[in-house]
Amino acid sequence: MAPNQDAFAIWAPEDALWTEWAKPVAFTTAITDAASETPVAVPAVAIPGLPESWGEAAIIVDLPGEEAVMTGLALAARGFRPVPLFNGTIGPNAVIDVDQITRALGAAAVPLSQLSIKPDARPAFLLDSRRSELLGAGEPGRYDNRWVVLPQDFPSAVFLGSRGIRETVLIQRGESRPAEDLSHVLYRWHQAGIRMRTIDLVTGRTDDLRVNRPSWFRAAWYVAIALLGLRRSNVGGFGSMVPEQTARSGFYG
Repeated sequence: MAPNQDAFAIWAPEDALWTEWAKPVAFTTAITDAASETPVAVPAVAIPGLPESWGEAAIIVDLPGEEAVMTGLALAARGFRPVPLFNGTIGPNAVIDVDQITRALGAAAVPLSQLSIKPDARPAFLLDSRRSELLGAGEPGRYDNRWVVLPQDFPSAVFLGSRGIRETVLIQRGESRPAEDLSHVLYRWHQAGIRMRTIDLVTGRTDDLRVNRPSWFRAAWYVAIALLGLRRSNVGGFGSMVPEQTARSGFYG
């Protein structure tokens, strides 16, 4: 078995409607050990107010690392198609622990492959809520793999509407508002008439989600601003070393 390619093919099968949005970045690092471990069981995640997989809703899971992967697997057992959007690479002394995501994707691949999910099943887009973590991001010698989502990382409201999707449900933990980068996506959908709800796994509450117009919305330079200070990886996605400072002058690396 070629764990990387096979695992990605399981998470993003060719016949699935939403595969073109799946990110391969988390699968570029060898996950042989994770994939060879005893596969995880499909978790029993209590998600109050969850819509049916044949209904009008798309799901966005914005949870920390491995929890996002496992919640995606739980949603797959309910008929949704999990779509990994993780876009940070692995490196030494990394700001974001991507290893746990990679291991979870590999370990969950087998049980995911055993589920019967329709090719046009409603999507559950998976994000790491820690993606913009600032702690330690600028320290020399750290591997800065922070990342953001951009509007082009998601299908357009027009495309969603063409597939009968009229609602978005955002699953978070202890947050009442979407992250700033995600709000640029959701506000576009809101303008197109897509209803918004949020589910908080801490309180168990399901509420209507009000998305305010974010800063620099639809500005020509928004992408440049959003990417300011982030580091692109040469294998795709985000991640590179913060140069070490020398005693003589400036930085090297």
